[in-house]
Amino acid sequence: MGRVTDVGTGARLLFASSAVGLLPLMRRVFALRDGAIIGFVPNASFAEPYGFANRMAAPWWRAHGLKVRCVDLNGRRARVAAMLRGCDLLYLCGGNSFHLMRCLRAAGVVPLIRDLVASGVPYVGESAGAVVAAPDIDYIAPMDVRREPAATLHAARRASSPTRGLTLTDVHVVPHVGGRMLGAAARDILRLHAGEPSYVPLRNDEALVVEDGRMCRVGTGSRIARLL
Repeated sequence: MGRVTDVGTGARLLFASSAVGLLPLMRRVFALRDGAIIGFVPNASFAEPYGFANRMAAPWWRAHGLKVRCVDLNGRRARVAAMLRGCDLLYLCGGNSFHLMRCLRAAGVVPLIRDLVASGVPYVGESAGAVVAAPDIDYIAPMDVRREPAATLHAARRASSPTRGLTLTDVHVVPHVGGRMLGAAARDILRLHAGEPSYVPLRNDEALVVEDGRMCRVGTGSRIARLL
């Protein structure tokens, strides 16, 4: 199945570079049945021109029997929290990691997500969704542009947002290794953190399963993802 390492956590986590080919693995790892409620958080994708492709996972999964609840973090706080509660699985899709973390903080859901994961709700992070699970996300700067809110006549430009992550795991996922689009950035990150075992590279056709305090890297078997 791949390299296995003790990561000292009881959380049920799955990290991937791409949603392509991921559904069969999600079903197998988390025993997802038709009708399972997926809390799909799309906000990372709103900050990137290719974000539409990330969001296409939601209708695809609906067509394959899952109930996908799209949770836009820009909504009212109480509604966002209510939508996240009662989900059988949380899915944070890919896009810009800094934008996603800013949205999570602004929505006030960081403690809620940590509590849900601690209670046993599976967390699946795709690309940016995997990155923000780390203790800190500054390491992804060679890959993701840090987009801060623009200054206006009425509001001065804010200082850079803190880069603290959700801290669901000590692992720092480096997605898109060997990829056509972001492979060079992934290579730079791995070079900067060479010799640091908490930095785990993932190809576009790979995923990292963290369960019962142990970590295992697996292949999704998707040839399409391998070409991305």
